[in-house]
Amino acid sequence: MTTVATKKFKADFTGSVGVVLSMLGDLWRYRVRLWKLYRTPRAVRKVSDPLRVLMVGDNMDGTHGISVSAERLVRQMRGLGHQAWLIGVSHTANVAGIRDQEGWVRMFPASSAQDMFGYEGKELSLPQLPGLLDFLEANPVDIVEIETPGFVGILFVFLARLMGVPIVHNYRTDLLAYTRMLLDNQAFIDFLRWFICGFLRAGDAEVIVPSEAFVDEVLAMGVPRSRIRFLRRSVDLSRFSADRRETDYWESQGAPKGPVISFLGRVSREKGLEVLADAFERLLVSRPEAVLAVIGDGPWREEFQRRMAPTGRAIFPGELSGNDLPRALASSDVFAFPSTTDTFGNAVLEALACGVPAVVTDQGGPKEIVENSLSGLILPGGDPDALAEALEGLLCDSGLRARLSSGALRRAALYRPEASRDEHVAFYREVVASNGAPGVQF
Repeated sequence: MTTVATKKFKADFTGSVGVVLSMLGDLWRYRVRLWKLYRTPRAVRKVSDPLRVLMVGDNMDGTHGISVSAERLVRQMRGLGHQAWLIGVSHTANVAGIRDQEGWVRMFPASSAQDMFGYEGKELSLPQLPGLLDFLEANPVDIVEIETPGFVGILFVFLARLMGVPIVHNYRTDLLAYTRMLLDNQAFIDFLRWFICGFLRAGDAEVIVPSEAFVDEVLAMGVPRSRIRFLRRSVDLSRFSADRRETDYWESQGAPKGPVISFLGRVSREKGLEVLADAFERLLVSRPEAVLAVIGDGPWREEFQRRMAPTGRAIFPGELSGNDLPRALASSDVFAFPSTTDTFGNAVLEALACGVPAVVTDQGGPKEIVENSLSGLILPGGDPDALAEALEGLLCDSGLRARLSSGALRRAALYRPEASRDEHVAFYREVVASNGAPGVQF
């Protein structure tokens, strides 16, 4: 595959315009190949045939809730005999190519890239078209699922229409809420809302939401209720399990001895981590033996570490993968997730699957995962006093923790991968059938 140097743009409005202009230039440069893709006849296939599903998105070259969920669904669909792929753009610091052993997850080299404001180490990028077009020509698809409203998403709204296949949007991230927390610029927030509304309505596409909490959010963006579909996510119960618990795990990682309160996710302000910091400092007054374990990385990690350093009771292991992650969660005593912006909360579900009671807020998707006082606790968002009190109560009452732990395991069992997979497959079949045979041109 021939690659060229990536054009880099700053994380501002001018940079975004530069990326869009770069995309238009690439589309013009490769207009002959695009025309060929448009004219390529597609075989008429019955809906009962194995499906061919392509998932695309921005920032897929990393480990986070969106990429993990999408990769899991790709594997599950492949296991049923369907064809499925997840593709994105390689981070400029990484080598482009296949990201899994089977070749179902691929990251193409970037033609242009822009650093994301407030997300150090993350990029909004566009793929180099020659390699992408090679892939699309070799792998015809029935449906395209767009995971994020970014540059890759914009490109595939166009490419899917060009190929004559339906698209569905997956509203996985509350970008507006994040932006309000990270940027004090109402004009930009208004522009972003206008863009997302238009993006979700593009092509009269169906919109998937991961929780009922965000149905109203998408409705407010002008998407008809008939085109909004709640599809549950799942958790890998073979990986995340209470059997992974090791009593001395955190001490072996350098943590001081004591009951461990863990957090898993991007270490950024929009996750409510300032509230967690306040709550933990207050908790130490009554429970000085408590330990805070912050699993993950992000732009607020260094500042969070500096703030917690005087306590001597916090550990920051960074991102964990493989068996280390379920061991870390299962070896915790309580899981704290103070976010008010998550559309779902994969980390919460993974903690429950490890038998760890979760404390979440009454805003966003996590409150639909946790059953209050049965598998965890649901508290008012943004209230460090309430969080400190809840954590203290759980650490002081081993009987309550044991009861909530049993409830957590029962709750997680409802999110079996097979149930989520079957819901998605049925949905894809419905969309393909309602849009006619693959290859119908517009």
